[in-house]
Amino acid sequence: MSLIPDLPWTSRELGSGPGVVYVTHLHLRRLRDVPAFFRTTLAIRRQTMRSPGARSLLLRARPLARRFTTVSWWDDEAAVQAFVRTDPHRTAMRRWGAEMLDFSNRAFPGTPGTVPTVDGVTAAMP
Repeated sequence: MSLIPDLPWTSRELGSGPGVVYVTHLHLRRLRDVPAFFRTTLAIRRQTMRSPGARSLLLRARPLARRFTTVSWWDDEAAVQAFVRTDPHRTAMRRWGAEMLDFSNRAFPGTPGTVPTVDGVTAAMP
């Protein structure tokens, strides 16, 4: 059970075509890093909401387990690459990489007009 409800965001315009969906799992090494990491994730969430080509984002935070999952949906790979090269995301990758016990990131085509969810994408993953 979640202590924090999932934080979804969906753009008013869902774009045309399938776009690209990214699911990212992040697992911190230490519980004491969770508050600062969560603040960072909220800043990145705000960045996503302003980013060209972003269609939707869902953040699932399990702070006591030190686990965070994001599902983001983008118009195309170029929009994703522009996003990851921009702060605060760029700085966060450098800052938090060494603090991860585990990290995984996977991309796959979206479904036109259907906002992806954490449960939906994780169920579809092999």
